[in-house]
Amino acid sequence: MSRHLVRLALIGAVVGSTAVVACSDSTGPGTGTLRVQLTDAPFSSDSVSRVDVHVLRVDTKLVESDSAEAARAATGDSSSRAGWTTVATPDRSIELLALRNGITTTLGLSTLPAGSYRSFRLVIDPSRSSVTLKNGAVLTSTSTPNVSFPSAATSGIKINLTRPVVIVANDTTTAVVDFDVDQSFVMRSGPISSSGLTFRPVVRVK
Repeated sequence: MSRHLVRLALIGAVVGSTAVVACSDSTGPGTGTLRVQLTDAPFSSDSVSRVDVHVLRVDTKLVESDSAEAARAATGDSSSRAGWTTVATPDRSIELLALRNGITTTLGLSTLPAGSYRSFRLVIDPSRSSVTLKNGAVLTSTSTPNVSFPSAATSGIKINLTRPVVIVANDTTTAVVDFDVDQSFVMRSGPISSSGLTFRPVVRVK
């Protein structure tokens, strides 16, 4: 397969205003809107005609202070939802190869407190995701051959940013997350048509 990227555009805009405020505490109190979009870069493959990923939701986590993290630890809040905020709940299948040349699809909108967000996660439903080959065969998690998904697919594909997405009061913030489809679907010992694929998500930030 050739290189294939899917861009997840995370756009934060303050409700009711897009004017830039030049002040040192612009990331202080206030709320902003996070628009989540999906797009794709050009891709060609000799054997794959479409890749459908069923996206249940997108979560994000505000960067916490050391004291806030200590307080969370002290209360024993170690659940998988601790500190995470859901910013999109599309609950629909996205045909990734249809998103090319800057085409995007909006996954959802959410109002969030202004601040820095370093962690995102994409939660998918493997049972409703599939890869369709050009010979017409549809590979699912239960077909033969199949596409095997790790347990992290249902608990969340985590995206840790080297630099946080900062939602600033009265400003617009944009970050583009690239989902590398080519590297995320790994061939096994034989051809895809007989051996299937393994899903190992590779996500980067641009």
